[in-house]
Amino acid sequence: MERRALVLPAVAAVAFAAFWWSNHRAGAPTAIPAASWCLGAGPGYTLGRPGDELAAGTPFRLRVQCGEPRHVYVVRHGDVDGTVLLHPAPGLPGGVDQPVPPPAAWLPGPSNDVDRVWATPADATTFVVVAAAGPVAELDVLLPKLRRARSAATADVPPPAAAPADGVAVAAGASGGPLPSPLLQRAADLARTTTMSNGPLTPDTVLAGVWVGGWRVKPKAAPPPAGR
Repeated sequence: MERRALVLPAVAAVAFAAFWWSNHRAGAPTAIPAASWCLGAGPGYTLGRPGDELAAGTPFRLRVQCGEPRHVYVVRHGDVDGTVLLHPAPGLPGGVDQPVPPPAAWLPGPSNDVDRVWATPADATTFVVVAAAGPVAELDVLLPKLRRARSAATADVPPPAAAPADGVAVAAGASGGPLPSPLLQRAADLARTTTMSNGPLTPDTVLAGVWVGGWRVKPKAAPPPAGR
């Protein structure tokens, strides 16, 4: 009986993954917003997994699926870099306007007809995505105070973060500090315990009409010196 209790959840997880993957590949719209962290700079990619160990500069994009327009916010947070805004990032190349249109969109988006990518930093990082039925006041007030992540056509090394838009001084998200938003913190806390990074987002526990998701990565250890 105990063995059967372990097998059934595993079968259910595999079935869910197969269902999600088939809809993900087919581009089917979803009633609940969904997101996929996709590693790679070209048409071929692999899906990111919780706890991935990645070399600094690993290129990735975020694919967002939604059945109707959604306001989407993406940030990264690490002990060294602090909190950095990925999307929206006004004034930087690439980007998709808010709200993100259905049925699916790639972030950070194209620039001059070239799809751009972000790059993973060199420290342990939590990436957070928030999708909402409308603008999220808590985040819209915060975003102009955050540094913004640059994107690139290819990402060999993670480019340094840019200053906030419109010359605003960096007023939030300092290195070594916590996430500067209760909503972002709830999403990051969820990312620490989830076993899946890709798929339908989770309804926020406080704000109605808001969904959250996350992806935690670790820096890839350098190989040992030759001869050891």
